Amino acid sequence: MDGVEIVPGMRAIYGREARGICSNVYLLESDAGTLMIDSGNGELGLPKPARVILTHGHFDHTKGVKEGWDAYLHPADIAEATAPPYWKPPNVKPLEWKAIKWGRFELEIIRTPGHTPGSVCLLEKKNGILFSGDTIFPEGGQGRTDLKGGNEEAMEKTLEMLKKLDYKILCAGHGEIEER
Repeated sequence: MDGVEIVPGMRAIYGREARGICSNVYLLESDAGTLMIDSGNGELGLPKPARVILTHGHFDHTKGVKEGWDAYLHPADIAEATAPPYWKPPNVKPLEWKAIKWGRFELEIIRTPGHTPGSVCLLEKKNGILFSGDTIFPEGGQGRTDLKGGNEEAMEKTLEMLKKLDYKILCAGHGEIEER
């Protein structure tokens, strides 16, 4: 599965290519291997990456993680992952970094509660790319707050904070890549 090139060394695999509800998956290449942002619902048949960062704990973003993969999820969503729509991947570890350098990519991890208590976005500053999970979507959409762990007040604060970020490309958990 080749996907769509976003910038050199970075690809998107659209979740619409899977059966059922499935997030988009983003792949960043470096000499250390592939960094995967979100893993989809397990229907995409993706090869094992070097590392997986999950934007939140809902099954359509986490269920693609296989046994033995090096996967990370915010501790607040690990705690929530006791019932649907959450799914806790095998051997998932707490995401506790503030930044990740992956080859030529530098990702800032931004806590964005609202959709879930442990939602995060990743900002790749060099190329101006925001990986937003289900926090914000193309054309001004936002993530749901009516599911287990959702919080409308936290989402409002998160959305205000995200408006201040400088990025050119939005790579959301669902839908098309959007250039601003």
